[in-house]
Amino acid sequence: MNTLNTDAAKAAADAHAKALVEGDVGVAFLGMTPEGLASAMEIGNMTWNIMSYELENQRPDGEDVLVDIIYFTDLGRLALHYRFQDIEGIWKVAGVERDT
Repeated sequence: MNTLNTDAAKAAADAHAKALVEGDVGVAFLGMTPEGLASAMEIGNMTWNIMSYELENQRPDGEDVLVDIIYFTDLGRLALHYRFQDIEGIWKVAGVERDT
């Protein structure tokens, strides 16, 4: 995987996390595949107020890019593992899991 693709995936991860911090769930949802949204819904309804975030451990996984996003909330730290996929030239969340 080339650096341009991983940079684009990182930009998508940053935009997704920023949208959640700003409370713009519409933008966050637009950046997700149906599978990504379904996996996020499996995590459950979290009523945490997200105040900030950090991107960590960006790494390629085949054609996908995995990114850990750590959210800092009013109830503490929330670590999520994201899978980003290039969908017709747009990097989108294709999966998300909660850190155990």
